[in-house]
Amino acid sequence: MAVERGGGGRDRIGARGRSAVAAAVAALAVLCGIPAGIHAQTPPETVQAEVSGRTVSLPVARHRAYPAVAVADLALALESVLDGVTRNGVFLHARLHGEEVAFEAESPFFRHGGRAVQLANPPYEEGDAFWLPAEFVTRWVSEEPPPVAAASEGEGGTAPASTPESPSSPPPADPLPDRVDPTAPWRVIIDPGHGGRDPGTLGGASYEKDVVLAIARRLYEELEGREMFEPHMTRETDVYVDLDERSQFAVDRAGDLFVSIHANAAGDERARGFETIFLGQARSEEARDVALRENRGPEVDDAAGSPSDVQFILAGLDRTENLAESRLFAGFVQNSIRRARRGGSPDRGVIQGPWWVLLGALVRMPSVIVEVGFLSNDEEERFLNGAEGQEAIARAIADAIAAYRADVLRRYAPAPESGC
Repeated sequence: MAVERGGGGRDRIGARGRSAVAAAVAALAVLCGIPAGIHAQTPPETVQAEVSGRTVSLPVARHRAYPAVAVADLALALESVLDGVTRNGVFLHARLHGEEVAFEAESPFFRHGGRAVQLANPPYEEGDAFWLPAEFVTRWVSEEPPPVAAASEGEGGTAPASTPESPSSPPPADPLPDRVDPTAPWRVIIDPGHGGRDPGTLGGASYEKDVVLAIARRLYEELEGREMFEPHMTRETDVYVDLDERSQFAVDRAGDLFVSIHANAAGDERARGFETIFLGQARSEEARDVALRENRGPEVDDAAGSPSDVQFILAGLDRTENLAESRLFAGFVQNSIRRARRGGSPDRGVIQGPWWVLLGALVRMPSVIVEVGFLSNDEEERFLNGAEGQEAIARAIADAIAAYRADVLRRYAPAPESGC
């Protein structure tokens, strides 16, 4: 991971901060079973920050495999550095050295001024407190820069000596997520909607849960047969999976893309068409009603969240690139299905709505819902229940995923280095 730099291109990390990082690394080596030498000691219980010529020690907690500091302790000890701390659901906003910062629980990316920056480990919530990895203290809170590193010999040859950048030098590029690595396969999370005791939409002769599972299985096979894709399914059989568990499944597997497959219904059986949805404020009553229906489980007590709940959280999502990428990916899906249907079904477009299942996954990856057609329409129900129709929809979604990946790599991946 690239190191975020302060003014003049120098790393924001103090000498004592570097010692703390080294101690933390040694502690992690012990925890992970890696020999750390005969002088390995118990991990330190504090981390130091260098601010305005003074050293401040902060207590460290170890709820997880990495040290973390409570934001409340950080703000109290360093109020001149970190102030204006506010929490809004899973989001935390503050000002660091006069610049706005914003965090999301469980997301390793945070906003610092106008930049998106990546942490090695995500912040999290524990015991009603918001915790930041100790790395944030040593890299972004501490003010003292380290000395210039000497030239080193690496496997690729002799590295040029590091020199301080001039104040006019452009800042280094923000760290990019793993999904823009052209050598790494994408983990695509396929989510067949509903299941088990939750049948979803009822057609004249079929249930939504069965139709979308069949399409999801075909999509899995499509992606498994293509290079650079690693598909995973939130459910592989007719079982009920809670909405929060679906998004957590995606996060636990470090997904690069989340695709939830659904089928639609309407009181007017003439209604037809397909649409792709990304997370956002509902733009119509119809979108709001559909989201309200889908956000509920099979029973009222299973309700995951209402559109108003999602909209409340959405206030902080405008800063994540995954929201914009979700909208872009939705366009790829919609265009691909339109080509596959060849006028056999109306294109209802890309829409936005407050869908709960997208919320948790969006923290870590672009996420969309694909409404493949209306089971309340006899013609579309027959198409979606047939092997040919299911294969056409699955292949169209797979083609959209491949095209979107190529677009991401074209926009973000570094150009290959030219050899001598």
